[in-house]
Amino acid sequence: MRAALVSDDNIIANIIRIDSLSDIAGARFMSDKSKLKIGDSYDETLAHCEESPPLSNQQLPTITLSNVSVGSTNARLIGKIWWVPQYEQFTITAQAEGLPNGGLMVMVERVINASTPVDDVRFQALIKDGQVTMTGKFELSGNYIITANRLNAGLERIGAPFRLSFETMEFDAYVPAT
Repeated sequence: MRAALVSDDNIIANIIRIDSLSDIAGARFMSDKSKLKIGDSYDETLAHCEESPPLSNQQLPTITLSNVSVGSTNARLIGKIWWVPQYEQFTITAQAEGLPNGGLMVMVERVINASTPVDDVRFQALIKDGQVTMTGKFELSGNYIITANRLNAGLERIGAPFRLSFETMEFDAYVPAT
């Protein structure tokens, strides 16, 4: 998109191309149709040409996931970590008021030291009437996390009109004792 860099006295000092208005502090939206040029006084009506500037992340609604639970025959919550047997199906459910019906790709990161991603697994969550449901199983034993930061990076990449907020979920997928 085009953006104008405007001086303190409201004069267009430069016109540049950027991916997001948040890329450069103070950048102001300019439609590709705008006839304004360097040296002109910045006028929002003439700059926008009846187009709306894209929403920045700060303007997007944040939807909080609440009442998050994990269901599985043998899953146990130990402290803040869900212990789930390798290969055992589990279901995560959460309330998400305001989230549109549909689907959501959930990136579950396999990590070392509970924080450094080394791989990820993708699960599809279904959203219906404010409830998110995700079913899956871990094929590899190890430590996994689901974070709002990672999901929001994906939501930004696809241009989703919302962001998510929730406490990080951590899993230890283990080989059951026989």
